[in-house]
Amino acid sequence: MLASRQSNLISVRRDAWIEVDLAAIESNIKVVRSWLSPACKLLAVVKSDAYGLGASQIARVLTGSGVEWFGVASVDEGCQLRATGVVQPILILSPCPAWAMSTAIASDLTVTVTSLSQAADLSCAAARIGKAAYVQVKVDTGMHRIGLAPATALDLISEIAKQRSLRLSGLFSHLACANDAEVTSQQDSSFSQVITQLEEAGLRPGLTHLASGEAARRFPATHHDMVRVGLYLYGLEPRTISQVVTPAMSVRGRINHLEEISSGASVGYGWTWTARRTSRLASIPIGYGDGVDRRLSNRLVGLIMGKEVQQVGLISMDQMLFDLTNVPEAAVGDVITLIGSDYSCSGAAVQTAEPPGKTLYLANWAQALDTITYELACRLRVRLPHVYTRHRTVA
Repeated sequence: MLASRQSNLISVRRDAWIEVDLAAIESNIKVVRSWLSPACKLLAVVKSDAYGLGASQIARVLTGSGVEWFGVASVDEGCQLRATGVVQPILILSPCPAWAMSTAIASDLTVTVTSLSQAADLSCAAARIGKAAYVQVKVDTGMHRIGLAPATALDLISEIAKQRSLRLSGLFSHLACANDAEVTSQQDSSFSQVITQLEEAGLRPGLTHLASGEAARRFPATHHDMVRVGLYLYGLEPRTISQVVTPAMSVRGRINHLEEISSGASVGYGWTWTARRTSRLASIPIGYGDGVDRRLSNRLVGLIMGKEVQQVGLISMDQMLFDLTNVPEAAVGDVITLIGSDYSCSGAAVQTAEPPGKTLYLANWAQALDTITYELACRLRVRLPHVYTRHRTVA
């Protein structure tokens, strides 16, 4: 591992890493809470390893900040959270395969049910191990992905209520267009009708929840008993740079090679970039094997010592190149930031309050690739080690 003249956090395993500001996450939780009534609970979505930030570490921060529920995509993700000491209720947001239901019940995971057959399988699994299973029913109010038709919700919940081995703890649905007031209102109306129907039949649905982070922010009427928030907790919005929450993730790599090339020399696979002058190129050990999309080649910008530098040549599996001709003071071991705030020449962190251009955002990548930050954040969890900090956040 190379030494660095900059005063920065580093990974002890590799000269490239994801840096996670835990204080930013704590700040974002406060922002989200400010949108909610005191009675409304918060379910933190930590699926896909907390969107690439590291679920085991993030869960501790969320627990310390009073998050009441956690949401995961699968039984194994729920078991991993339990192994880290999480005691709060954990909802598996997708249906659970029959062969994994016993594991879910034994681990005190709440299982999503969308059909009578799933309820029957879960009841059998619970009876087999002698432990009650906690259930939430998902209703399809218009997304048409996972959930039962609203007209059949009463039959399913009536059946669940008859089963001594099942405990209904909630009813929920999923918004298709959480930033669209008209569509969201239609789905909320459909969801509320189901709740009313159950109450009129004398059935208690438990916690009701519909809103994602976007809806929690924009549409208070959708809050019900609980909201489910993921991306906002991590300081991200789907496509744009957030003006309300603080990004928690930075991506950095240290220069492991410097080389001067002549004007007219081409670099990288396929020679997609050619120097128009004598140029000084730096390599950092990050590539598409770490989740950086290869289509960002020759489009990425990095930050080093207060200056923007252009990525050049095709991004390869383990390396990428930057043109550092205009940063003659840069040396092997210095840090190039791909996402986040820069380190200045003195070693102090250049914070997000600096003028535009001193911070790079995952949303910049999402806009360039015509995708969403969800996808890109999840990709970056592939193999980059994580370093956690609390002292670089701007209020």
